Amino acid sequence: MPKGQSHLYTEEQKCFLQANCSLPRKELTRTFNEMFTLSLTEKAISSYCKRHGWLTGRNGQYVKGSQPWNTGTKGVCKPNKTSFKPGQTPSNSKPLGHERICPKDGHILIKVDEPNPYTDADTRYRPKHHVVWEKHHGSIPDGHVVRFKDGNNINCDIDNLECVSKSVNLRMNRNNVNSLPSELKEIGATLAKLEVATFEAMKK
Repeated sequence: MPKGQSHLYTEEQKCFLQANCSLPRKELTRTFNEMFTLSLTEKAISSYCKRHGWLTGRNGQYVKGSQPWNTGTKGVCKPNKTSFKPGQTPSNSKPLGHERICPKDGHILIKVDEPNPYTDADTRYRPKHHVVWEKHHGSIPDGHVVRFKDGNNINCDIDNLECVSKSVNLRMNRNNVNSLPSELKEIGATLAKLEVATFEAMKK
């Protein structure tokens, strides 16, 4: 985006910010940019939320006189009969295939039999639409994202998914393709792809 030019937020982006405004601004900015393939600054996101009254509800300060939860516990947190033992499975552990909604972006997450690179666990949760797409078409190419054709990010039917470049995804978002009537969504998507193809051809 050219310096000094303000970003024009789509209705989808406004709803996302309002729904997730309680997140720390750094995390909200990262999630927003990943969701819409943008590169807005934390300051820009914070200012926009502040102008609309979408506050976190936190001020980051301790109440005077409060103490950390672990005050005075140094050396006393030792294993006991209720402690987990090596190889023990927590009673609330979820089976493979368990699904839940991601609080950050509203996507469905599904538990899969893959090592978690962050916790070293044997399983992890992944976006369901990624898992479904890869099951039918293989790995998602670098520089590409999987979109929901009907704009419903919990409809993970393979017929509702498409893999597009980040450039096409950005153009679709800017053209508000997901906000179009259902009978026009496919036309809007096709036009976005043509615009990107034309622009890339002109650069060569």
